[in-house]
Amino acid sequence: MRYFIQYPAGTSELVTDAMSHFVDDFRAEYQDDSAMLFSSSSPMERVADIPFAKNAFAVISEIRRGDINANVAQLAGSLKKSQFPPLPGPRARGFRVMVHIDGELASVAGAPKREIERTVSACTGMRLEPSGRGQEYWVIGRLDMRDLMFCARLPKPARPKKARGALSHELSSMLVLASEPRPEDTFLDPFAGSGSFVVARLSLPAREVVYSDLDLAEHRELLPGEALRDRRLRLLDEDAMDLPSVPDGSVDAVVTDPPWGEHEELPVPYEEFARTTGLSLARVLNPAKGRYVLLCARRGAPAFEAALTEAGLAVRQTHEILVNGHPATVFVGDRRTGTEPSQQTERPQASQESPKAQEPGKARDRQSDERHQTPRTPAKPLLIGMGTYRRSLNRFSR
Repeated sequence: MRYFIQYPAGTSELVTDAMSHFVDDFRAEYQDDSAMLFSSSSPMERVADIPFAKNAFAVISEIRRGDINANVAQLAGSLKKSQFPPLPGPRARGFRVMVHIDGELASVAGAPKREIERTVSACTGMRLEPSGRGQEYWVIGRLDMRDLMFCARLPKPARPKKARGALSHELSSMLVLASEPRPEDTFLDPFAGSGSFVVARLSLPAREVVYSDLDLAEHRELLPGEALRDRRLRLLDEDAMDLPSVPDGSVDAVVTDPPWGEHEELPVPYEEFARTTGLSLARVLNPAKGRYVLLCARRGAPAFEAALTEAGLAVRQTHEILVNGHPATVFVGDRRTGTEPSQQTERPQASQESPKAQEPGKARDRQSDERHQTPRTPAKPLLIGMGTYRRSLNRFSR
């Protein structure tokens, strides 16, 4: 069957790497910055469960793209009852038809819109529900696609409500997947905040998942009850610069986004903060198999790249993205061929000053054929527009 998914903009390479882990017989037919058309033998329930998909659709019909009103009228005249597959979940009583062209909702003239609504009602036995309750059918067109698609939107599983400003479920899942998660992993987020990465990692097999944040008492009530009951979860309220409860080399994967330095003050200059963070990550990561993914504001990316390299952490890839309109960088790296931290880099003591931090940013994807390269500049600017995200942090005010 053919499916269409939408995902956070700028993560297309990460999506390509991850898809074969979620669906069988995966074959991509089209992909752009934020969407993919593919075929798979997996049932619709599996596709709907893809954690980084913002929307997932089953493709019902296609038509050569032209005038949108004429296209909708053509679809209305060609759709047949046999083309509508049984959808997962409870059967909806109502439906509505959406038209989404080149990344935006589009308007359609009244006559063709009513015609396709009558056709869908006749084929499915459902009544029109313009308010949005019930099943959604979408007419979708993408800028570089020759055809328009008529699709059924697949129901997404319920997810815990996010704290205001927290990283989206989709982006959290995507960055966790970039760390190459394994069932035997000990996972750590030393700047865990509202717990987006921790919750995403708990959805996958792991030996232990460590949440650490100085403001644990404040954030604990924001963590889902299911996560708090998970025996794999370990909660710490420790400074990410020290992590005294985390032994050297005991962590297999770190996924984190340190303070961006936009809404808070740090106890040290930003370069020193990045340097100390790099040394802390290098200490706790397993020197043979440790991996990390670090998200930061793009303006601070040079400071973090230098800090990670100096700490002995290899930067394998970087990805430039926008997070809620703000330039950001994702670093993806590991300790496998990284050098040992410089002997001259002692852990700095926090100064009494609180200068405003600059912003950081960087990233990396995993690609085994580039394991021996350490790019100094972003490998590929990945386009624009990531979902909601902006965290107001105050972790270093103490």
